[in-house]
Amino acid sequence: MHVTTAEDIAGAVPLDAQGERLWLLPDRTLWWPTARTLFVADAHFGKGATFRARGLPVPRGTTADNLARLGQALTARGVAQLVFLGDFLHAREAHHPALLHALHAWRATHAAVAMTLVRGNHDSHAGDPPASLGIAIVDEPLVIGPIAACHHPQHVSGALVLAGHWHPSVTLAAGGAHDRLRLPCFWHEPGLLVLPAFGAFTGLGPIDSSASGRAYAVAEGRVWPLAPSPSR
Repeated sequence: MHVTTAEDIAGAVPLDAQGERLWLLPDRTLWWPTARTLFVADAHFGKGATFRARGLPVPRGTTADNLARLGQALTARGVAQLVFLGDFLHAREAHHPALLHALHAWRATHAAVAMTLVRGNHDSHAGDPPASLGIAIVDEPLVIGPIAACHHPQHVSGALVLAGHWHPSVTLAAGGAHDRLRLPCFWHEPGLLVLPAFGAFTGLGPIDSSASGRAYAVAEGRVWPLAPSPSR
C-alpha cells in the first residue's frame, strides 16, 4: 500500500504547534503524520434520515457520500488511528437499520484502523454507536501526547486542543455589488484548533472566539490561509 505523505496532498496547509507538524486538509480533516492519526469533527451521520423521520423533505445519499469521502482519506494516507471529535450520530433516529448497515459495511472495509469517538453534545442525545462498530468511546479530553482531542472548544494546559462543535465558517466579501461568500474553515488561536464540520449536511456557524486567531477557509479543493484577525 502506498502511504501518501503530507507533501503529496494537493491544497493542504501545514500548521506547526506543540512541536508537531499538523496538516489542514481540503476534505475538512486534520492529519498528524507523526502519529498516523486523522481527526474528524461533526460527521453527524444520519442527520438526513433524522429530518425525514420528522417529516422534513431533505435529500438522500449524504451518509454514503460522507463515508466514501472519509474512506478515501483513510486509504490515501495510510491512517492507523481515526479520532472523531464528537457528534458521530445526529440523533436517536440515526439508529436506523439502513444507516447502521452502511456504517458496519464501511467499518469492515477499514477494520485495521483503530477508531475512537470523543463524545459530543449530539452523542449524549443520540446515544453511543453500537459496540459492534468497534469504536472506542471516551469523554473529553482525550490526551494523545501534546494533543487534547475534545468536542467543545476549550483550553487544556500544556496541550493543543483539537475540537469541533462550532461548525466554523468565514464570510468573504468582495466587489462593488457587495457579493458575499460563506465558506467552512479551520480556526486557529493559541492553544486551540477548531475543525470544520465534516458532514455534508451539517450547516455552518460563525466563529466564536475571544482571542486573536486565524481562519483557514476551505474551497475549491484547497485550504486558503486568510489574514490573521487583530488582537482583541
